[in-house]
Amino acid sequence: MTGAPVLRASGMDFQRGMNDLLQTRFELSPKGSQPYAGEIQKSYVSSRLRLADIRFSAHHTRLQAGRPSRRAGHNYLVSYQMEGYATVRQDSRLTDVGPNQIFFIDTTQPFEIMTEEIRTRSVYLDSHFWQAIFPERDLYTATALDCDQGLGRLCAEMIGSIFAMSWEQPEQIMHRMAGCLANLLAVSMVTDRPLASNAGWSRDRTLNRVQEAALRNLSDPDLDCSRIAADVGLSVRQVHSVFGRTGTTLMRWIWDQRLGRVRAELENAALAEKPVSAIAFDWGFNDAAHFGRQFKARFGTTPQRYREAKRGRAQPQPRQN
Repeated sequence: MTGAPVLRASGMDFQRGMNDLLQTRFELSPKGSQPYAGEIQKSYVSSRLRLADIRFSAHHTRLQAGRPSRRAGHNYLVSYQMEGYATVRQDSRLTDVGPNQIFFIDTTQPFEIMTEEIRTRSVYLDSHFWQAIFPERDLYTATALDCDQGLGRLCAEMIGSIFAMSWEQPEQIMHRMAGCLANLLAVSMVTDRPLASNAGWSRDRTLNRVQEAALRNLSDPDLDCSRIAADVGLSVRQVHSVFGRTGTTLMRWIWDQRLGRVRAELENAALAEKPVSAIAFDWGFNDAAHFGRQFKARFGTTPQRYREAKRGRAQPQPRQN
């Protein structure tokens, strides 16, 4: 490629520059004693698509520690390996990737990429592209797709076309191209590596992700299904479907979790002087009367009587069936 690179730096300067440009949350470190260096030769940034043609020296890439962003989108990194070798890990999968292979990862979940000197074309896809067409995508992260022939070859050609067109076409056209790539990659993965026997495991892991997202935001009174769906990259319908197998609703489960947190704090002697309503508001309840009814229905007594019972001044009333 010709022309001046978008970014050329080493160490923390490259990490900061790349994260700012591509809106990522990556931590890079050298492989061995030599510092790493990187060069983004070309990039494209829009509201739903990020592209970067990158050269790296040997290095490791991980997800930075800390609370994930609440902003949905750009949750998947699709990487087309053009030169060099890498090893990618996510969940229980560990895969060696070489030239003319594609892999993708969920950038909201822990991962690790360990490389030699490489050149890669990186495509950051908005999560909405896969919400309906690739529900089993969690089973395919850190899995290599060969691009020598068949659908894999079409994926590599599509990535080449996207990079060739991205600086000349309107944003709407590029978003449609990204959608075409997402569809083609989904079909390629499930055709190349069918995993129907693991469907139950996939549902369990998706349920865990939904629950974890809810727990991360439990204190937010505005928390609802649409917010959680955006957090985990699913549609509202899919979240309801996944949670429906538990025998309860998502919001009922959230209320039970909040009530459990409130009950634990009512038992805490260090919080004996903190008003019950303040504790309830801390855990996402925004109506004291509604909270009181929910608490009594769940534990058989009012919050104040429950606190007094735990302090030895009364006994909670038995729950009526």
